[in-house]
Amino acid sequence: MRLVRWAAVGVGLATGLLGAPVLAADVGVVGGNSAELDVTETSIVAQHFDARDNESPTDSGWGTWINRLDSALRWGPWTAGLRLDSAVYWRRPVDNPDFNSLPAGTQSQVEIDGQSRFQNSIYPAKLWLTYSAPGLEITVGDAYVQFGRGLTLSMRKIDELGIDTTVRGIKVQVQKDPFAVTAIAGFGNPSRVDEATGRDLFLTSASPTMPMFGSDRVVGLEIQAGRGLPVTLATHAVHFSRCAPYHYGADGQIVKNFFDDPSGATFGSCSATDTATWLGSLSGTFPLLRDSDITLVGQSLEVPSLGGHGKLYVEVAGQQAQGAPGEPNQAGNALYVALSANAGAFTSTLEIKSNRNFYPVPAGLNTSSAPEFNIVAYSFTPPAETPTILDTEFGYFNACVNGGRLRSDLRLSDRVLAYGQGVFASTQSENTSGGCDAQGKTVSALPAAQVEDTVWDGLAGVEWVSTDTLSHAFVSAGVRDDTTEAGAFTYRERHLEYSIVKYLGHAVSLEAQGFHRMRKEEGQNLVNYSERWWNEGENYFALKLAPSWVLSQGFEYTTLTGQPTTYFNGAILYKLTSSSNVRLFVGQQRGAFRCASGICRYFPPFEGARAELTLRF
Repeated sequence: MRLVRWAAVGVGLATGLLGAPVLAADVGVVGGNSAELDVTETSIVAQHFDARDNESPTDSGWGTWINRLDSALRWGPWTAGLRLDSAVYWRRPVDNPDFNSLPAGTQSQVEIDGQSRFQNSIYPAKLWLTYSAPGLEITVGDAYVQFGRGLTLSMRKIDELGIDTTVRGIKVQVQKDPFAVTAIAGFGNPSRVDEATGRDLFLTSASPTMPMFGSDRVVGLEIQAGRGLPVTLATHAVHFSRCAPYHYGADGQIVKNFFDDPSGATFGSCSATDTATWLGSLSGTFPLLRDSDITLVGQSLEVPSLGGHGKLYVEVAGQQAQGAPGEPNQAGNALYVALSANAGAFTSTLEIKSNRNFYPVPAGLNTSSAPEFNIVAYSFTPPAETPTILDTEFGYFNACVNGGRLRSDLRLSDRVLAYGQGVFASTQSENTSGGCDAQGKTVSALPAAQVEDTVWDGLAGVEWVSTDTLSHAFVSAGVRDDTTEAGAFTYRERHLEYSIVKYLGHAVSLEAQGFHRMRKEEGQNLVNYSERWWNEGENYFALKLAPSWVLSQGFEYTTLTGQPTTYFNGAILYKLTSSSNVRLFVGQQRGAFRCASGICRYFPPFEGARAELTLRF
């Protein structure tokens, strides 16, 4: 079996590293304007080894080649872009020779799970044409866009593995200080493939009446006034409407043939019957998922300079949903404030959040069949938290919450910075989907003391940088307590983080970074029906040989009941140029929540080999 594993790895690496050519062209001068072609090629080959201990067979044993080709052609004021994504899989769980030896129930689960995973594909993930001139930018096709801090609209990349969403339509930006206007209209267009799990949003022949992703439409307008002045105001208005991804025929089957229904197969159907059928098929408890129309409005105020000693940002937003039967509270509101101040060596930042029945707008997809994509949303609620601990906010933590974060930094010298941080939150929606109404009153059937949680979180750290800035030591430690008003604990944690770099001379440096967490969570790590503390963390060590080589070794661990305890891995990175590199990873990583851009998602455990080639021209 090990020989089979490594044979598959060798074939996969050869295919990914040698069989994915990158094309670049020197276009030259066309029509009096120079034409430039930028190409970025990312090719990833991974072979998962077989499951160990209690790891799921559906997450093990399979191999994949993910390829992303990004190209942008610039000619004068014009830019045309294309991102072409493709995926190829082998040794899927249903193809595993051991599949037939699995219990019948497990076989059925693997087959059902595989209906939305491991589909070979190639498709234009992003396609756009942009015209740019002083004070004007028009994009037709895919565009990232965010209004304010994202309370009303946030179409953006979510993590480094490629889950993102754009507006596929038209985006117009007009700027003539002190005013600016941004208008968008189009369809939500999330990436269709999740690299970490092989899950996708493509229609499957195994479930012809169950599309994975709907036709979400969005129109939005942002007007800014005061750009370059002491105070900037911005007004945001966004409307989302959900339609069926296809027309449903009289037999209940979707009409996916383009020639039978060109409009429906291309853009979806907004007929009341089709929309009701589609929304009724969605499973999952996420609020707003089955609402056919959602409107958000917002107003922000920004003071970029408070006498040269700070800045202020305030944003308020309102939300109104309609269309989902049985939802009594469809109105909500949110407030976000960020204030920073500095005086000499002292700097302080205060974030405040106050939300009432206010939820991110989720993408219209079947979250039970594609749970990895349930983090894809069209709006964003600033958490006022440290990103590394966002996986301790459970349920709909930020839907009904009052709280804030205060961080203060003290520059002790040119080389030493000390800081402390405190977080407080009172949430009514962490332990119940009932949450609160637009006035902040708890609407859950449970007693308020059982659903209202108080969270305290403290963090302190120090950062030291050497005189030549080539060495540093960053260390921090913190605690967290999440307890209901009735006194029952929801979560507790103690954590330590570090990042240490020692420059050895001759372009050589040693690096060490990692964290350790002691955790206790309601309903987790049960021993004789009682929750117990568990430890988890990771430690990575690297030898950097500038400018080309990085050799690293990692050790991860967890004492959570039912999971393997230790995970070892190693990696080699070689920089072909300053912007191109190849990386080989072999070993294990534990299943865990990992955060990027303020959003956390769960990644399943990985055991295998992974090669990544990135070339930029």
